[in-house]
Amino acid sequence: MTMNADTDGKLLPPAALFRSGPGALVLACLLLAGCDGKQAAQPPYLEQVKVETAALSSDALRASGTGEIKARVESNLSFKASGRVLSRSVNVGDHVKAGQVLATLDPTEQKADIEAARAAVAAQEATLRMATSALQRRQTLTKSGVLAQKELDAAEQQFRSAESDLASLKARLATAEEGLAQTELKADADGVITARNVETGQVVQPSTSVYTLAHDGDRDAVFNVQESALSGTKPPISLEVALLSNPEIKAQASLREVSPALDRSLGTVRVKLAIEDPPPDMTLGSPIVANVEVEKRDRIYVTWQALTSKTGKPAVWVVDPKTKTVSLRELQVDRYDTSRVVLTGGLKPGELFVTEGAKFLREEQQVAYSEGAAQ
Repeated sequence: MTMNADTDGKLLPPAALFRSGPGALVLACLLLAGCDGKQAAQPPYLEQVKVETAALSSDALRASGTGEIKARVESNLSFKASGRVLSRSVNVGDHVKAGQVLATLDPTEQKADIEAARAAVAAQEATLRMATSALQRRQTLTKSGVLAQKELDAAEQQFRSAESDLASLKARLATAEEGLAQTELKADADGVITARNVETGQVVQPSTSVYTLAHDGDRDAVFNVQESALSGTKPPISLEVALLSNPEIKAQASLREVSPALDRSLGTVRVKLAIEDPPPDMTLGSPIVANVEVEKRDRIYVTWQALTSKTGKPAVWVVDPKTKTVSLRELQVDRYDTSRVVLTGGLKPGELFVTEGAKFLREEQQVAYSEGAAQ
């Protein structure tokens, strides 16, 4: 730096310029003005943000729920007679054939009824034989004129009465034999035993359910669904069920039945889906998950990172590409998904919204931006 001299010819330090007269003061002001000019020439600082272009995307409204696989037809099997259970021949999970004996009652009483009925039939058959013989004799005597017609009529009446009594006793014997047959509980179809409700030695009544039999054939996926989920009027676009333990094993399904009754304790409704060509691994009782596609539509969505708040409502910062300034825009939200927020209004296709760097923005602030979704 150049040193300055005073009137005596001595060099003065720079600080002494302020004390050396009016000229030095003017020089110092010029130096300061030159510094201010350099600072004014620097460009203003712009907040760096990342933006994304709003675009319509196909949005599928989906739902899912867990349930289990059940047979289309199930029957509760019970004895038609009362008695003590003598034996059980099958257990839960066994596959049975139609007509197979599943359990028996103590048949002592029924066998005694059969013996009594057979004895009564035998005695009546003897009575009928006597009435037949008497009728034949009287017919011969009447033809020869030895016996009056009224005697023949009486014999015919006794014969018809004996014949009627024999028919009644035979019917009673058949009833007793049917009662013996009812001490055996048989499967009414091919299927799998899914429940057992009695034990050996237990006394049961005709209305007591002994076994539950799931018939072979069609299979249903059964769910307990919240009543609010059934409020829509449109049928589902697609239904798919998959094993909970192995989602790769799946099958298409269709809505078969919605119960009209509400389980008030749970607030749910029983829904049954018909499974189309179920794989062999989808066995009875298997836990499954149903994936339902309810509706398809075009929606704009934003990432969670872009979401902010305006007067307590969801909003995003929108960038004007002409002025590069931002403004806070309130949004109308359809739903909140795991990775995105689906909108029904607030953004239009083609508009730019901030995905990163929105924390310190203010209205009408000018920003510098690069386009790309938030990471």
